[in-house]
Order: sequence, then structure tokens, then C-alpha cells
Amino acid sequence: MITTMKMKHNMRTVAMLLLLSLGFGLTGCLDDNEGTPIPPAAFISIYHGSPDAPNLDVFANSNRVTTNPFRYTETLPYSRFYLGERTFKFSPYNSVTSLLEKTFTIEEDVVYSMFFTGMEDDLDAILLTDEWATPNQESAQLRFVHLSPDAGLIEVQVEEGDSPFVDNSDFKTHSNFEDLDSGTYNIRVVSKGSGETLVTANNVELRGNRVYTLVLRGLQEEGTEVEKRLNLQLITNFINF
Repeated sequence: MITTMKMKHNMRTVAMLLLLSLGFGLTGCLDDNEGTPIPPAAFISIYHGSPDAPNLDVFANSNRVTTNPFRYTETLPYSRFYLGERTFKFSPYNSVTSLLEKTFTIEEDVVYSMFFTGMEDDLDAILLTDEWATPNQESAQLRFVHLSPDAGLIEVQVEEGDSPFVDNSDFKTHSNFEDLDSGTYNIRVVSKGSGETLVTANNVELRGNRVYTLVLRGLQEEGTEVEKRLNLQLITNFINF
């Protein structure tokens, strides 16, 4: 029964993402020809989380994914992608130079998030399968992704005194989506090594009927530019209309 409910939810999510991508013209890697059946596809969003990489162009095999410079902390919304082995190439904007090429196997009707991360001399891309339970008016779903190259091992607290929402999270690791009551939260990221609070975000509103990803990004190194300092960013993955 659980498997059946997951399948129904996944197909409903895919159907809604397909409707959005067609209705709002999201940048994708499949061309829509009027009267031609839409081929099987997956949906992928892409996040730029490398604090010292330049603005990017992104390609999936020979298909250009971006139309404008893809900037640090920006997210490309879910778009349809061909299935099978797909090599994603990340290049400086309007350059033929490749900063990173990485191949992933893309499966039909699966929803993914890709995170471009690391420092320019050690870049990487991680691909996560986005599986969440359907939220309702009283609840939200939240996932955490650690994209800070120098923050080290951390825990994430969503309310003081509670058990950590995420414990022992290191660079490029992530949690699953978890249920939280809709409401306002004070979030702290704490170093497991020193016990120091590295960054806080107060009065973060998690609204019902929504699925979120909380990203830790940037650098804690002293002297880092303001816009690239360690910070938290909340991304909305899905709204259950």
C-alpha cells in the first residue's frame, strides 16, 4: 500500500511539473512540437552552489540548458530532460572551456535536484532524487543539503532544545524530506567540532502545502566577500495547490 501511494504521488507530481513547464515555458532540453506526442522524460532542477565559480552555461550532452548567465545561489526550475546517460557540462558563461563534466543516469518520471558545488579547483555536481510525501495545509516537508566546502561537520537545529533536525552532516551530504508543522522557526547551524554557532536564520516561515530544501552554502573563512559568506537559503521545490 505504501508503494502504491508513493507511485500515485510521484505521477501526480510529475503531471503537475509537466503542466507548469508547458504553461510557463521553462528552459528545458526537450522541444515541444505541436501535434507530436511528448516523449518520456524526467524533471531536473539545478542549483549553483559554488562560491568561487563564475557565472555559468550548463549543457546536457549537446543541449544548452541555460539561456542567461547562471549565477551563484540561483536555481534553474524543474525542466524536462531526456532519459538515459546524460553528461552535464558546466562552463564559464559564453566560453568553450569546461569546468566540470559529469554523467548521470536519468530515469523516466523521476524528479531530481542537481547541485553544482565545491571550489573552482575541486568542483562537483550531486544529483538527488526528490521523493516527498504530499504536504497538507498543516504541514510542510523540509530537506537539508550541505554545500559549504569549509564549514565541516555540523548539526542543524530548528528549535532550541529540540533534537537536531540534522546531525553529523558534512560537505555534500543531505537529509531526506521530513514533515514539519507549518509555522515560523529559528534555525541554527552548529559546528560539531567546536560547538560554535556558525550561522542562524530567525523567523523562517514554513508554509503548509509546500516542499522545501534548506541549503547551507558559502564560506566561513574570514575575509570572504559578503555575498559568499556562510549562509542558509530556503528553496521551494513544490506547492500542493
